[in-house]
Amino acid sequence: MEENEGAKEKLIENINVQSQVRNNLISGEQIIPKSFEEKICCCCLNYDLTVSEFKSFNLLKKKVIPSYNPQNEEHEKTLQELFNKTKELLNNDNNISSEITEITTKESNNDDESEKIWRKIGFQTKEPRTDFRAGGIYSLDLMMYFIKNYEKDYINILNEDYFTFALTCIRVSYLVRTYLYLLTNEEIRINSKFQRGILANRKQLKYFCYFLIDNDNLLNDICCTSLINIYQKFKEEKTGQKEKNYLIIEPIIQNSVQCLQNSLNDSRLNDDFISHLKESYRQNFLNNLT
Repeated sequence: MEENEGAKEKLIENINVQSQVRNNLISGEQIIPKSFEEKICCCCLNYDLTVSEFKSFNLLKKKVIPSYNPQNEEHEKTLQELFNKTKELLNNDNNISSEITEITTKESNNDDESEKIWRKIGFQTKEPRTDFRAGGIYSLDLMMYFIKNYEKDYINILNEDYFTFALTCIRVSYLVRTYLYLLTNEEIRINSKFQRGILANRKQLKYFCYFLIDNDNLLNDICCTSLINIYQKFKEEKTGQKEKNYLIIEPIIQNSVQCLQNSLNDSRLNDDFISHLKESYRQNFLNNLT
């Protein structure tokens, strides 16, 4: 009972923080209020965002927070592109399972074909639109970015049983956006059961926005780095009992966000942030995953 009350209080606290962030964006104030230490030591501690950093963050927020809308032609076009590209890769890959090859090359019921491919991508059913409630349009855009920039990794994932690529993308994108204050209040309310209270501090957000100025795809690159490492760790951790393979993904995803926290908290960050991030992931996955 006490645990439930504590979780409820944490959720309310997160909603209040996210609401304050949203109000600050509208008013043009700093995204996160200064801590007591920063106010006292303002001469040596100052994590205020510059005008350029603030604008970059605001543009990114407007881009990633829209919900998936089946009535939006661009959204539907992107979803169909995901299906078509995956089907093409499945048909062209000699290593793909015979079951999938058969369903995509022979004449068959269109519903059966669609369901096989949607499930192979990692959705729960043949109606993928229902899975986007936790990730919005950004998680779909992330999937397409991953396929276009990491095609070989995507093919390997398609050949891996029990790795739910789509649901993992949705989960990762949600947690990373939560951490970086890129959620709407409605998303927080709908997905309250996923709240973990992982929020960036001013220093971490400052670092993110600093690198965002020179890399419009920074959020995509962070999530893709996370996905690749989650997949690699999944292969290492999965057991011989198939029914347990789904269950090992969640703690790996949680650790992935912790890796991001550690990376953005490192005062020795260099300009090649993605290389730094990859090394941080490697070290954390090797040493800290429980």
